Amino acid sequence: MNDPDPNAFATPLALASRVLVIDQFGQHGMDGLRAAGCDAIFNQLLSSATLELAVRDLEPDILVTRTTKVTEAVLNANVRLGLVICTGASTDHVDIDAASKRGIFVAHCPGRSAMAVAELAWALILGCDRQLPDQVNAIRTGQWNSDRIADASGLAGRTLGIIGLGQVGQEIARRGSAFGMHVVAWSRNITEERCDALGIDYCANLVNLAKLSDVVSVSVTANEDSDGLLGEKFFNALRPGATVINTSLGRVVDQKALLNAVKTKGIRAGLDLHEYVESAESKAAILELVQQPGIYGTMQSGAMTTQAREAVDHEVVRIIRQWLEHGTVSGCVNRTTESSAVTLIHVRHLNRPGVLAGIFEVIGKAGINVEEMENVICAGGDAGIARIHLNETPTEGHITAIQQAPHVLGVSVQAIHRSPISA
Repeated sequence: MNDPDPNAFATPLALASRVLVIDQFGQHGMDGLRAAGCDAIFNQLLSSATLELAVRDLEPDILVTRTTKVTEAVLNANVRLGLVICTGASTDHVDIDAASKRGIFVAHCPGRSAMAVAELAWALILGCDRQLPDQVNAIRTGQWNSDRIADASGLAGRTLGIIGLGQVGQEIARRGSAFGMHVVAWSRNITEERCDALGIDYCANLVNLAKLSDVVSVSVTANEDSDGLLGEKFFNALRPGATVINTSLGRVVDQKALLNAVKTKGIRAGLDLHEYVESAESKAAILELVQQPGIYGTMQSGAMTTQAREAVDHEVVRIIRQWLEHGTVSGCVNRTTESSAVTLIHVRHLNRPGVLAGIFEVIGKAGINVEEMENVICAGGDAGIARIHLNETPTEGHITAIQQAPHVLGVSVQAIHRSPISA
């Protein structure tokens, strides 16, 4: 059995076994869930409108989804649901606040499709440079006029700007170096040391990156901070005739600013479109954009390779196995990064029924809240150590009462400073 993920955390719902899988999922993934002892149900026909009823009727302990919206109503549909797993990096389609209020953990699978997304980004880069879709379309319609196809700029010796240096961005950068491009990068958490380790150059801000780059590739997580990240200021700084590739969620790029840059500066763009069906307004804006020359789109296909899907399926099975075997959840996105705990007590105790109940009875009567706790059993099974995080410091009388509880061997107390938990 593999060691637990050090970034995972314990949950009391480790006996969960019914799994409802919606959206895309492979047969080998379903086989893996059933081999782990799960009652796995796959229904790809469920939608946001019908999911609430399905969750109420089927009573799953775990819900696996890719893009179908998981609303507060879905999360409230039955009391057994304790874990939602998103089969991609994004969790935008899940009501995280509602899940947290109900004590439902939300996990995701970042990085499993990084190579596939990077490969698509490079397909778009090459397609934009060589105008491949236009040439294919011309040939298919019986037009053979190579004079209408502008000369490609070529990539060797050009500058590739990477926005977002996560796993996808790093894979894109590696391929850029292989093409002989000069690679620069910007990210919110970037450091010069990290860039040096990857053999690329550090860029302090987006405007500078725009001024430097012949090709810009964007692969960032969509959230409130990244909405409209590439706006008018960025496109004003971009070189005329440059290429912009976006494999993030579409809202990271301001569509109006991009459209204006296409019309006034001859910008080319390769877009993996995610917003096409979200609203009539979004559909109209995208239709106008893709009618422009030099704009090429794909249909949310970044992770649509057999390799990527198998990797994601494997990760989902791994997360669920870890939940079942260790009672922990890795890849969780809604564990608090702050805690009100100010005190940590270590209680050494005999491994006997009721001993923890006696400890918690003292703490509860004192009006002190337990923020987190871990009970570790020592080799041989005779004794254990309970590590209990408290939101207040217990008095000497409370510590004495815990010490005198049945089967308690000893108590130590220390003040704690809680640092933010790594994501």
